[in-house]
Amino acid sequence: MSRRSKENPEGLQLFDSHCHLSDGKFAADLVAVLKSAHSAGVRWLMTVSQSVPDSRQTVVLSRDREGVFCAVGVHPHESDHFRPVDIQALKDMCIEPKVKAIGEIGLDFFRGISTRGNQETAFHAQVELAKMLDMPMVIHVRDAASRTRSIIDEHGHYAGVLHCFSSDKKFAEWAVEKGLFVSLAGNITYDEERLLEIVRGIPHDRLMVETDAPSLAPAPVRGQRNEPAMLRFTLEKLAATLGITVTEAADLTRENAKRCFRI
Repeated sequence: MSRRSKENPEGLQLFDSHCHLSDGKFAADLVAVLKSAHSAGVRWLMTVSQSVPDSRQTVVLSRDREGVFCAVGVHPHESDHFRPVDIQALKDMCIEPKVKAIGEIGLDFFRGISTRGNQETAFHAQVELAKMLDMPMVIHVRDAASRTRSIIDEHGHYAGVLHCFSSDKKFAEWAVEKGLFVSLAGNITYDEERLLEIVRGIPHDRLMVETDAPSLAPAPVRGQRNEPAMLRFTLEKLAATLGITVTEAADLTRENAKRCFRI
């Protein structure tokens, strides 16, 4: 059990399964951010990448920090800049022991920052890379559940997690059936009953929690810069939604994240 503190009175041990520690919003005070996270019981963090240069940065950032692991990949928003040679660059990074997943990869048809064609090209290539290396994926899906599902089915690789889940019940049921995990972020604290009802139907052994820091701060601090230390707000909402204790929620989400990322 973690040391009890004002920020963590129960001595919880938490796993933030998705954050972006290389984001410029943390450039000035990352050491303090990590110290605050530790005080709040966050003992493990998965920092996730947006591009090949960002992937290199996350590898370096995680290398000598205890409990910090990373995923390397090209985000759908960066897909217009994706090139086939990027796959070799990502593959080369995967020899690093702290690299535990390929991500953040996927499709985002909501914002459409990159073209759909380029998003699909990058996603296909990175799913295949994850399959070749037998690594889990960190998957971003927004307004693209059907196409995401068909691409993953085409490659037949079902290791990983749907990050910041906000899709429908059918997609959640497919993911669980295939063996994927489902990660919940600060959006579950916004009291959207449709999403909370879906969460109640997901088996406990498939659930994870995340901050997606510095984005998507949970309700009590909404509008502020999100940090891993704020994971507790999401965890408390998950516990209340499932009708379990915060300690039980911490234990199950931590162990699920460790299984997902093979830590």
